[in-house]
Amino acid sequence: MRQLSFAALNAIKEQDDDLVVKAEDLVDSLTENEERQLRIIQSMAENSRSWNVVKLFMKYQAARKQIDMTWTNGAILKLEALENDARSIATPKDNVKDLHMELISRVLGYAVRRHVWNNAITKRKEKSA
Repeated sequence: MRQLSFAALNAIKEQDDDLVVKAEDLVDSLTENEERQLRIIQSMAENSRSWNVVKLFMKYQAARKQIDMTWTNGAILKLEALENDARSIATPKDNVKDLHMELISRVLGYAVRRHVWNNAITKRKEKSA
């Protein structure tokens, strides 16, 4: 279980709007219905303390053609960049790896929601066409 300071948790909450924007950017390039894969990746991120484990799983799923490889490479870069955010809000009591994984989990959770929305809009447009 991740142990984060009260100050770090508050800092994350203050960044929620930015995290949602990052999540939207992460999934707006997905054209296929990748909700299941996003949920699996998000679940792994929530239950892991290792970014490298999650990153390897993403690459594995892309190699198995379960998720688009180009998207996966871009997503990995964007999720890795969250480590800078983690470092900037970490207090001396916080483990940066845990904080990074918490940010990844949140972004992926928001990404799932955005992707579901994108799919609903696409289906609605297809029905009306």
